[in-house]
Amino acid sequence: MKISALRLHNVKRFAGKGVALENIQEGVNVFCAANEFGKSTSFEALHALFFQAHTSTAKDVRSLQPYSGGAPMVQADIVTGNGRYRLTKRFLSSKHASVTDLENGRLIAQADEAEQFISSLVRGGTAEPAGLLWVRQ
Repeated sequence: MKISALRLHNVKRFAGKGVALENIQEGVNVFCAANEFGKSTSFEALHALFFQAHTSTAKDVRSLQPYSGGAPMVQADIVTGNGRYRLTKRFLSSKHASVTDLENGRLIAQADEAEQFISSLVRGGTAEPAGLLWVRQ
């Protein structure tokens, strides 16, 4: 699995707005910026997308919500050996999970089926995504 884009909306410091990392290329990608630009927030949101259920109210999920409230949304475009997909989760007040096939724009899974699809991408554990260099502060 390769991540080709990451989008956040209403996550922590991005209250009421969004941010996107698009066109992530193959190979080593370095995500760097000054302090307080959202690097850690992006990794926390990516972790929630892969390892927290969209129905969760766990501390890690609640920590994504900005002080002003609302529903944090995390979206990633991925490439696998089976195709290109968009994974979307919205947490807390407007719970939602979906998987869209990017080749034809067709919604292929929602709710629990989407959770199962996402879980199948990270077989082998619940601590970190296999194959990623996962950096924590």
